[in-house]
Amino acid sequence: MEEILQNKLTEDGIRHLKVISDSPVTEDRMMRFVPMTAREHAQIRCTPAASLNLFYGEASWPVREAVDIQPKEWTRFRRLVVWNLKGCHSIKVALYDSAKEYERLFGRRPQYAFIWKMPKQAEHAMQVGDLYLFESDWIPQHCVAVGG
Repeated sequence: MEEILQNKLTEDGIRHLKVISDSPVTEDRMMRFVPMTAREHAQIRCTPAASLNLFYGEASWPVREAVDIQPKEWTRFRRLVVWNLKGCHSIKVALYDSAKEYERLFGRRPQYAFIWKMPKQAEHAMQVGDLYLFESDWIPQHCVAVGG
């Protein structure tokens, strides 16, 4: 038996996952939950509770994966690739990497990019490569998202 106790994305763009199992949980097993794009930044912790014969695993990583998002003003959810800026040299690099991941996952290029707070030199709906960038308060802080 293995059960996911928690799988949440925080407001600052960190994914937290907690697992409980009746068999040992290893770092390798927990790493399988982490997307390839975020593995270099993942933090894993495994804890046995021998007296209860239960095993716990926790993983956290900067989000770099497809996420279903539905702000209040949208009638249905959209599946976007959300990309934490941690470890990125620039917002442009993050947009490029997230667009590449979007194309790998969905077989087409994204058209739109979203960011929580627009950089000072940027304008609303400005074009960055082949993406149009919009400021959106529903994007996790320190992240960009692409879709469309």
